[in-house]
Amino acid sequence: MNAPSDVAALARAKAGATVELAGITKRFALRRGEVVTALESFGLSILPGSFVAIVGPSGCGKSTLLRLIAGLDRADHGSVRIDGEPPEVAATGHRIGVAFQDHALLPWLTVHQNVSLPFKLAGMPADRSRVETLVAMVGLAEFAEARPPQLSGGMRQRVSIARSLALKPDLLLLDEPFGALDLVTRRALNLEMQRVWESLGTTTLLITHSVDEAVQLADRVVVMASRPGRVHATFDSHLARPRTRATTQGPEFTALVRRVADALDDAMSGDGAQHVRAMASREP
Repeated sequence: MNAPSDVAALARAKAGATVELAGITKRFALRRGEVVTALESFGLSILPGSFVAIVGPSGCGKSTLLRLIAGLDRADHGSVRIDGEPPEVAATGHRIGVAFQDHALLPWLTVHQNVSLPFKLAGMPADRSRVETLVAMVGLAEFAEARPPQLSGGMRQRVSIARSLALKPDLLLLDEPFGALDLVTRRALNLEMQRVWESLGTTTLLITHSVDEAVQLADRVVVMASRPGRVHATFDSHLARPRTRATTQGPEFTALVRRVADALDDAMSGDGAQHVRAMASREP
């Protein structure tokens, strides 16, 4: 198989979904009648085909936000729209792909079978050509018949990302997909993820704790503050693509990382820092 040609055949010229979040508030009831506000008056617009990364302190509502966009939960107030419709519409139409930190691969299935699984769950015949192309795209053509226990952590995450793209989603949601990996593997997969995104043009939202990762991958980096979760600052990235290892060593990259990190430190000061300390004090 000529992977580059097949990848080109799958590309859709940055035709991903538009995401609009307006006035999002989400609360959770705790024991003893306590209520925590995970998100309050949260607003965000994501352009079609763009790559947006969200960073913020633990407990600021990043994963809650992703679940709302994926249609896995509903906001108490405000609206979430994907191409002007509720996320449930996009989810039902298999237009949303999700990859989590836990790859959740079925250990008894091969790489090819795991990537084919979304077709089965959707009641559709598997598109063998697309599955083979995605497996090749993430660099695992030689491991198509291997099973998850035979793969490294980084390879399993590649399978997870390929699986999330199987049904040609217009929107890809990534919740700390590389968070459990070692630094060397994580850097390699950042380059891999960038290449896949540039090939397919799927609108992508990444949740991450790594400022470097956010700046390397995204067109726009959103810094969240907590108590309640809200947008603290946003940064547009004009770094040239593709962003190579040389890019991450350049002064423009370093300066943007410093600005985002400073904003994150600022977001964690005051109430944010108190919340982090409070959460840490509850841990055994």
